[in-house]
This record gives sequence, structure tokens and C-alpha cells, in this order.
Amino acid sequence: MKTRLLSLCIGISVLGASACGTSNKGSSVRGGASGAPGTVLGGSSGDTNVPPGSGAGTTQIFTDPGGGSTGLDGMCDGGNCACAPGNTTTIEGYVYDPAGKNPLYNISVYVPDPGSPLPNLDSVPVACGCTQLFPAKVLATGAPTDATGHFVIPCAPSGTVSLVVQTGKWRRQYDGIAVMPNQPNKTMNLRLPANSMEGSLPNIAISTGASDSFECLPLRMGVSASEYVSGSATGGHIHIYSGFGGATLAPAVESYQGLWDSQAHLNEHDVVILSCEGQETTGGQRAMPVGATEQGYLMSYANTGGRVFASHFQYAWFNTGPFATGSNNIATWMPGSQHVDDTQAFPVEIDTTLASGAPFPEGLALSQWLGTVGALTNNQLPVWFARDNVLTVVQPPSTEWAHLAASVTQAPSSPQYFSVDTPSGGTPGGPLCGRVVYSDLHVGGIPGTNAPGVPVDYPRQQGGGNGGMRTNVAPDGCAMHPLTPQEEALEFMLFDLSSCLVPIGQTPPETVIPR
Repeated sequence: MKTRLLSLCIGISVLGASACGTSNKGSSVRGGASGAPGTVLGGSSGDTNVPPGSGAGTTQIFTDPGGGSTGLDGMCDGGNCACAPGNTTTIEGYVYDPAGKNPLYNISVYVPDPGSPLPNLDSVPVACGCTQLFPAKVLATGAPTDATGHFVIPCAPSGTVSLVVQTGKWRRQYDGIAVMPNQPNKTMNLRLPANSMEGSLPNIAISTGASDSFECLPLRMGVSASEYVSGSATGGHIHIYSGFGGATLAPAVESYQGLWDSQAHLNEHDVVILSCEGQETTGGQRAMPVGATEQGYLMSYANTGGRVFASHFQYAWFNTGPFATGSNNIATWMPGSQHVDDTQAFPVEIDTTLASGAPFPEGLALSQWLGTVGALTNNQLPVWFARDNVLTVVQPPSTEWAHLAASVTQAPSSPQYFSVDTPSGGTPGGPLCGRVVYSDLHVGGIPGTNAPGVPVDYPRQQGGGNGGMRTNVAPDGCAMHPLTPQEEALEFMLFDLSSCLVPIGQTPPETVIPR
């Protein structure tokens, strides 16, 4: 077992080292806007400010014990690297979501090399692997953040440096940071960007629906309303498509016409979110269900690196067609509404072991993270609007993340979240490119309904029939309130989904640079 110090010999070319599905957990960028110029770091107590430009200047960070070149160009032999003699400089801190409220797990933080430019991620298409998302080399980095959002960068350069915070195509750069040599340096709290002025964001398509309001979650996570655009329009990264009965954004673009009608339209987005439509997913009319052609588009999208999140009635993508065929079969289903009881919350347990009995590191991290943000009650996640559509999760290729507690007599142990890494029917141990997550519960209730004490999205207005009219326009009609426990679980899943793929059963790597 290599020590952490040796395995942290970096050139972020390695965070996306091999092609599809190595155990890389990386990040990416869409603009590279800087933040907080002139920010300084303190000493070991965290309260001593150092003027920018002071210190010993940028030092050589790694040496090759074998007498070769430095580790900065990725030439350390099998991770056999060490700090330059006498360099005990470290940088540590915490990374938060765009709102600056919840710490985030598995986020990369690194000191970029000024001579190695950050990629422009607006021009990077959906693909396997992460190499294309990172600069060719960096000066220093450490292990990704833990479940408390904490990171440490050993062997750090001193002087005035930049820090980059990144996961998948979320990236923000902080410039003008002064680092004192040969001592711990503590940062202010860092966060992912809220908009393109602050940094880079992935292109996220959200198909709205009559029975959920997932489109409101990014706003409550801190993403700026200015990032919301209609369909594939430029100028923002939250792309709103209208599903059956769902919210709109002018000019309205229907999901069945602009999102899943072609392979090319799906492939425009890094992440595709399919909100519950209150019925089995259709092409805009009850008589036009999603069929094998559209299901094939979605599978091809995931197989080539796309990420998919689907809730409740969106099981219609998976209970027939390619995701239900042969070795690609991911679950067995019970069609229909399958309400459990929307008048009460139910306890959900997080899976920390796999069906095989092996450890499930990401499940354990989710459980620890939910405890960190205060979402658990008696070590269980309380959820509203649970459903019981998943009879069994086929493991492998799928992995269950969370299930109703066995004490829920209406649906004991019913799966609530599961994922499948794609291609799902590939060779065991073969390359993986994308991920599909299915949630059998809603972000909130149907528009106009939510858990007790939680403001509703798109509240009913006075006048009109059926108890009043709704204004289902995103993001204007979204309620702003602290994330509920189940929204916090969804926040974790969304950032995990949009990051570089870590195969199930593995931990985010303490990166090793091969020759």
C-alpha cells in the first residue's frame, strides 16, 4: 500500500487518466472565470493574513526519487514521488455547493500550472473519460474532499497561487491566493460556481412534469436564475424542456419535440433529468407513449458518457425496450402510480454494502454526508411522496443506493434510489462511460402540494376552476426555502451524477500518475 503522500503525485492529466471508466473522479469547466482576487490564506491557526506576493515564491513541488524529472510532467514511476526536500507546505479547507450552504463530497481542488491552460469546457462534447476536462498538468493537488467537504493539498507551492475547485464540468478558479511556506495554510470556504460569471457549469437538460418540480432544485442549491434557458438556447446551463403538464420557460420547448426526439438533441447535454409527468412518459399526448426508438436514443446517450436522472413514472424508459432486454435488464417493475401514502413521511435507509456483501464506499459517503448536513433522523432519511414501482433491482448491473425501511409495512424495503453504470450489458470489469439514476420518489409534491411547513412550488392563485390556477413558469414560480432532507439527498446524487465516473465499489482515487 502506497502512502497517501506518494500517491498524491499529480498532474491532473491523471484525474482522467485512461479512457472510459477508470476510477477517475475529476471535474471540469465551462468558462474558467476567476473568483476572489487578492484572497490570502492564513497560517496554521487560520487567522493570519499574508499579503499577496509575499513568501518564498513558487517552489518545485515534487522530485523523482529515481533521479529523473519532477512529478509535474507526470513522470513519477508508478506514483513513486515525494515532496521536494524541506517542503512541508500544505493548503486545506472546505468546498461548498453554489449556495455556500452544504459542504460537498468528492470535489477535486488543485493548484493549476500557469503554463498549462484550463480547457474551455463549453466546447467539450459528452464522451467517455475525463482527460479532456483537465489541464495537461498542475502544480499540486490532494485527495478529493471527504464527506465533510474537507480537503488537504500536501507539497503545495508557496507564494501567490490560484486554486481550482472542480467536479465534472463544474469548475471555479480562485486567484491571488498567498501561501506561506512550510506551514499549514487554511483557506476561506470555497464553493462551486453559481453562474457562468463565476466559472463553468455542465449543460443540464431538465424535462419538467406535472407531478414533480426537479427544475426548482438547482435554484435552491444556489444556481443563479440567469442560468435557466429554454430548450437548447445558449446563454445558460439549465435547459428547460416542457414535459406533460410540466413547467415552461418562454419560449416553451416540448421535451418530445426538442429533447428526446433525436440522438443529436440528447447529446447536446452533459446531464439529462426526467421529472415525473404524473403518468407514464409520453410524447406530449396520452396516446403517444415513449417507444423503442426514444429508449434507444437514451441508451446510446448513456453508453457514450451521458448522465441520466429519472423519477417515478419515467420508469417508462426502462421497463420495456433496451434497458429491459437480456444482460441490459436493470430492474423489474410494477407499473402505475404505486403511491405508498402521501400524508406522511417514511424512513429511508442508505445502502452501505453491495448486494454481494462487499463495501459500497459511495453509499457510505452518502450516509456520512447526510449526517453532516443534518438530513438524518435516527440515522434514517425521512422522505415524503415515496412510491413502490421497483419490485427488484437487478444487481448487477444495477446498484441500490437507498430503500424504505423494513418497518414500512405498506412497502417494506422498497428501493427508492438505484443506479446503473453504462454500457450495462458490457463485459464485467470492462470500460464504463455513463450512469443512469432512478428515483422512486419526488423532489416535492405535485405543484401546489408539499410536505407540511415546506412552501410549494407554483402555488395556486385565486380564481379559475379546480381550486385556483397555477403559474407553472420556471424558475420564477419556484419557492425559495432551505433544502428538505430528500432534496439534500438529491443534491448529493446530482453532483455525483455530474462528476467523473467512479465505478461502483471503488473510492475516489488518491491519484497516481503512470509513465
